[in-house]
Amino acid sequence: MESLLILSGLVACLCAWVWLAVASRRLSVGLFVVALIAPVLTLFMRGKGYSRPARALLLMGMVIALGGLALMSQQRPQQFEQLISGRWAEQPAESALSGMLMEQPFAPNDVRWQGKHLIFTEKVGERIRRSLVIKFDRAESLLQGTAIDLLPGDPGPWPEIVLQWYTGALEPPGLRRLDGAYSMSLSLAAQGTDQTRMTVHLHLPADYATRLTGTVLLQDQPQWLGKSATVAPIVEAAPEPEVFVPEWQEVSVLALLDEPRAYIGKTVRLSTTSGKVFSGLLKEVTAQKRVVLSLPQGANQVDFQFHPVDIQLLEMRRR
Repeated sequence: MESLLILSGLVACLCAWVWLAVASRRLSVGLFVVALIAPVLTLFMRGKGYSRPARALLLMGMVIALGGLALMSQQRPQQFEQLISGRWAEQPAESALSGMLMEQPFAPNDVRWQGKHLIFTEKVGERIRRSLVIKFDRAESLLQGTAIDLLPGDPGPWPEIVLQWYTGALEPPGLRRLDGAYSMSLSLAAQGTDQTRMTVHLHLPADYATRLTGTVLLQDQPQWLGKSATVAPIVEAAPEPEVFVPEWQEVSVLALLDEPRAYIGKTVRLSTTSGKVFSGLLKEVTAQKRVVLSLPQGANQVDFQFHPVDIQLLEMRRR
């Protein structure tokens, strides 16, 4: 709506400008030049012979455009900031994170490690609109190696997640906390000596309506990055083997991504690069090439997504 108002106002101003300039040709050279290069000034010049309908249309167009800008500043402050700063096209950022935070679109543009806290912030100028903070104070043992993977049912302690969002200057900010039962995958790779490329997959329970996925280039490197892990990987108990016949058959991840229909509905065993093993029903391969497994969680089934680069081994149960 606000974009339509701005566009309509600009079109009205342009038509009024042309109308005013054409109607001012019979006036003196000075008045004609004012109408041609500074039509707004004619609104304050009464009795000079300028066309009243043209000036009325110009004033109306300006009011409509300014009203659209005011509405955009309230409802879409990020786009408003881009518009008034002249950044009308999307900038090729090194951050490609996107998702939802409490049912609101979430596109953090400031991501950094601050001690044991991983901070995702969406800013407009210097104003914070939404933020998500992962606090590892109680789960410091996870800060080692190059990957962090958590799924509901994993033993604790878990990092605490803090969500904050701001709906307006006259309304109090929202705040929610969560200390477990979510799905998170972080993989980090050093880039040179002072940068880190981090891939994020975060899904909170449905009540929180929050998810975040994508890749971002951090301008620093966590001190713990690359340190040897001391926690033993979780290994699934091996089933009783069949006589002479292996129960699990290795499947190419590339083959799965190319022809997912041949594998949908099959029981598979997935091993991640962090050493965890999951068995479940292969539900789908999303349009973003994420492998979705349906795993038993008590009396229910829970869907988990895996990025192909995080899959070390994929096996299918023989029938």
